[in-house]
Amino acid sequence: MSSQTPSVSPAPTILASRGRGRATSSLPQTQSPAPQTQSPAPADNLRTRLNDEEKLHLVRLCIEYQVEHVKGKKGAFWQKIRMLLKEQIGKDLRNPHNTMRILLQQFEVQRLPQMRQLKWSCGARLSP
Repeated sequence: MSSQTPSVSPAPTILASRGRGRATSSLPQTQSPAPQTQSPAPADNLRTRLNDEEKLHLVRLCIEYQVEHVKGKKGAFWQKIRMLLKEQIGKDLRNPHNTMRILLQQFEVQRLPQMRQLKWSCGARLSP
């Protein structure tokens, strides 16, 4: 029979950390568990989607308050539109300016060529 001595791990050494006064341990490195990633709160990563009626409501608010959309106060204008929209339809649209920009782009792509063709056939000409 041979005698086997169990292997003994060295005791962890406590080292003084420089700077913040915390002690750190020099434990032998083992495979650490994978860090748990928390997904953001559901309200943080969900977009607010507007149906056609709500988009129309946004457009009407922008038209109604357009006199307040002036140089140097555009941010306040969009905050006001956001607040009014939330009060009236109950949805908090984070960036109404971006929504209006997208709606305008969609209109230009889908409807403007039709309008130009109609105006052209009537003898009037829209500038390109």
